[in-house]
Amino acid sequence: MVFWLAVLFVTIFWLLPALWAFISHGQRRRRRGASSADNTLVEARSRALLRDLLDEREFQQLTQYGYLDIASPNYEDRVYRIPGCAGWVCVYEKGQALVNLCVQPVEPLPINDVIALHKLMIEGNEHGYLARANQIPLFFPMQSDDEQRGLS
Repeated sequence: MVFWLAVLFVTIFWLLPALWAFISHGQRRRRRGASSADNTLVEARSRALLRDLLDEREFQQLTQYGYLDIASPNYEDRVYRIPGCAGWVCVYEKGQALVNLCVQPVEPLPINDVIALHKLMIEGNEHGYLARANQIPLFFPMQSDDEQRGLS
């Protein structure tokens, strides 16, 4: 009896999630069936949209440092650091990292669209953005790059 309960446990908690991941991966691949020419066009449009959205300082920061800092519209001394590649948004207050935020689109988007999504959500409805975000605690608090360079 205990053996069959163990088999049932393994089936439910190990095999079913693996089966679900395999099926959902196949569905995503079928949906994503665009050609490389289509992907190139999508990436170019995404880059152009982000370039139009950012001011010169923001664009330079993103290209030079690989991240975009957005000042909080509601909290003084708070900055959201959006990575230029896939990753968590880091929240800084007074130059100290507080928490990482995870906000992902439901469907895959080009990275430039994800950067634009974060920027627009923070600036347009920061409280809604924070309500949707999953908070990932920091295990090793860190200073912002400006603090480390003595620029603040």
